[in-house]
Amino acid sequence: MPKGMRNPFARKQASLRAPERSVARATGALLLGASTFVLLSLLLPHPSGGNSYALTVAAVAMAIAGVLCLILFERIPVTLGHLLLAATTATTGLLIYESGVAAGQYGSIFVWATLISAYFFSRRVAIAHLVWLLGVYALALAFVASTAGYSPITRWLFTAITLTVVLLFTSLIVAHRARADRRARRFFDLSHDLLSIGDLEGNLLEFNGAWTDSLGYNLDEILVMPFIDLVHPDDRERTEVEAASLYGGGGHVGFENRYRAKDGTWHWLRWSSTLSPEESLVYARATDVTELKRIEVERERLLEKVEGLAHSDALTGLPNRRSLDEQLPREIARARRSASSLCVAIVDVDHFKAYNDEHGHLAGDTALRECAAAWDTALRAGDSISRFGGEEFLAVLPDCGVEEATEIVERLREVTPPGLTCSAGLARWSGEETAETLVRRADAALYVAKAAGRDRLVHSASAEA
Repeated sequence: MPKGMRNPFARKQASLRAPERSVARATGALLLGASTFVLLSLLLPHPSGGNSYALTVAAVAMAIAGVLCLILFERIPVTLGHLLLAATTATTGLLIYESGVAAGQYGSIFVWATLISAYFFSRRVAIAHLVWLLGVYALALAFVASTAGYSPITRWLFTAITLTVVLLFTSLIVAHRARADRRARRFFDLSHDLLSIGDLEGNLLEFNGAWTDSLGYNLDEILVMPFIDLVHPDDRERTEVEAASLYGGGGHVGFENRYRAKDGTWHWLRWSSTLSPEESLVYARATDVTELKRIEVERERLLEKVEGLAHSDALTGLPNRRSLDEQLPREIARARRSASSLCVAIVDVDHFKAYNDEHGHLAGDTALRECAAAWDTALRAGDSISRFGGEEFLAVLPDCGVEEATEIVERLREVTPPGLTCSAGLARWSGEETAETLVRRADAALYVAKAAGRDRLVHSASAEA
């Protein structure tokens, strides 16, 4: 993560821009601006007759109050914000009285106060502030020494008209923007994706209801929990790397990770995040793909099962002819590379048709399963046996000479279940022939074994002789 950059998931609960905090900050700025106006009016040429000491004290008090508002804005509730704004208006009326002249700089303070109330409060509340302001101004005009050439009523009337227009115009702009925000918010909340907006420090500023619908957390729970604590331990490092890339100027990132829901389950989220340098904001969309992941896992499992069925014999569970057609060429290629021996043997259950006729097909199926299990167990670790067809099975014996292969096949014949015997044909790979030719020689040896009375093993070399 770039030096000096905060963890983008270590968020503060105070990250939301609450209206009351904005009111406190705006009022603090108004107080500082008003005190600056007063002090400038004392430093620049101004009408005589005002109480400079009282004006200075009031200006300093307003400056101190403004600084406190800017420092403590997070702790100032909206009710106190109303009182601060009303107190600023009352103090401005006092300044007009102490200056002795109803001058223009104080009218500017009234305009700013009206703008603040119209922007942050409802129209009804803003009108109440305006009524208070005009009442304070009327009282100040009644006692001020000079109204700069106009009658108090005329000056008050002009001010009332001006401030009313300011209030109404600002209220219309705010209402229009609020309607646009509501429309945007409606689309924001209608989305099934988890939408969020954050700042460059990783603080969450806004999110939609899909967060609650998907993960189950409410607003307060989402705000107080650093999101990195919800990420699956196996995904944390990758998530931090992706976030650092985005916050470091990567522009756009997309990745997947797992988040813990309120009920303790893990949800797969597919992220798409974009950095907006102009706004210093990050727009993020996360799609809950947990169900898709489950379907993918299920599909992979089914594909593996189908693949296994395609290469397995349904009756015995051994590899089938299709699997053998893929395996034997690989074994021949390996034997060629390593210059090693390779033998194959075809094993056939003797008189199996007669066994079926006497005991029934179900008993015959059981006999084949027992033979397959016994022969598979008797092979070496690197050997394999497949169902070749009907009652015939083919054993592939890599790294095996004729003598050792003979011992293995005889062991297969010995473990054949009681009441059954088997014949076998054995062939050793010549070093050049194809898989088809090798199997054909083993089959020819098996034919000789059957013709010789069955229950025996015949080598391909003996059969050819």
